[in-house]
Amino acid sequence: MNKILSLVLIIGLAGCGTMGVGRHGPTNVNNNSKNTITVSGNTGTYKIKPMENMQIASTTDMTVVSANPKCHTVNIVREPNTSALLLDIFPGLFLGIVPILVDAISNSLYQMPETFSYSCTE
Repeated sequence: MNKILSLVLIIGLAGCGTMGVGRHGPTNVNNNSKNTITVSGNTGTYKIKPMENMQIASTTDMTVVSANPKCHTVNIVREPNTSALLLDIFPGLFLGIVPILVDAISNSLYQMPETFSYSCTE
C-alpha cells in the first residue's frame, strides 16, 4: 500500500506544471484588417471576417493567411510556459527527469498566447 501511495505522490508532484499552471485555453484572434483571414491550427481551419474576432483552441502553432495576396502570412507561435519550467526545476529537481517528461507528454511546456491581433493596411 505504501508503494502505491508513494507512486501516486511522485506522479502528482511530477506533474505539477500540468496540474497547476498548464494553460490550454483558446487564443482570441482579432482580425484588424480589411480582408477575411484564414487561421489554421491542429483543430482545423477557420475564416474570420474583417474587424471580427474568434476564439480558436490549438495546441500547436497556428498560421494566419489573408485573402489579400499583398498581406503577409503570420505564424502564431507557442511560448515557453515559464511557470511550468520553474516548477519542473524546483521541486522537480529532486525527482529527476520525471517532471519534465510528464509536462512534455501533456503538452504543458509550451502555451499559446491568450490574444493575437492581425493587421494589414494594404
